[in-house]
Amino acid sequence: MNIYDYPVLYDVLFSDSWKREIEFLKAILLRYCHLSESGRIFEPACGTGRLLWRLAQLGHDIVGLDLNPNAILFCNKRLRRHGLAESAIYGDMTCFSLSDLGQKQPFDLAFNFVSSFLHLTSESAALSHLCAIADVLKPNGIYLLGLHLLPRGNAICSREEWFVRHGSLGLQSRLLRLSLNRRQRIETVEFRIEATTPTRCYEVIDTFPLRTYTLRQFQFLLSKVNRFVILETFDFNLRSPVLVDAQTEDVVFVLKKI
Repeated sequence: MNIYDYPVLYDVLFSDSWKREIEFLKAILLRYCHLSESGRIFEPACGTGRLLWRLAQLGHDIVGLDLNPNAILFCNKRLRRHGLAESAIYGDMTCFSLSDLGQKQPFDLAFNFVSSFLHLTSESAALSHLCAIADVLKPNGIYLLGLHLLPRGNAICSREEWFVRHGSLGLQSRLLRLSLNRRQRIETVEFRIEATTPTRCYEVIDTFPLRTYTLRQFQFLLSKVNRFVILETFDFNLRSPVLVDAQTEDVVFVLKKI
């Protein structure tokens, strides 16, 4: 099974965090892009577009890109339902251009949260993605990249569980690391969702590899790209920057195109 083939479940599963993420995006746009509305925003690996349609309602021009056709269909249907332009596009986040995205003008800001970047399991794919992002951003444009870093030693979060209820739909989820190969920099993760409605109970299980990054490895990757500088690091709270060290796990990097 592919968890991204169930866009309704995925959307509901992360429904509790959208307010914090939207407020963070608004604050970033104001501080670094000097925009309160009419910003040009791009989300690679946009999935269901759970944030994109809300940004569009705030007056921003938005474009999303994703490799999962079910997620793209879901995203565009919701945009249309809210009277917004269908701007989610099927495509690979390692290889795209403004013309591929149907655009003539570069973006003010791009964002990639919930560690979607880690699905790029090779160095070449990660480098290609960052170069493509830089190509579609305007000079001094901002890329917000959320990552789960691999900390030094044994302080590793290998299991995460949470429950969400939306109307009559209840979702119990579990994210579990099955294996970790530090040498090859690959972890294998199981994502399990138990869905319950008044008439049905079913389970969706997906297993996939993710690339791992320590802070030093991520900094080295950026130095190879040589097109971004780290401005600040946060955990979705602009008032409290995160001091990233070898023990940090979850962080959002504010990258400025140079």
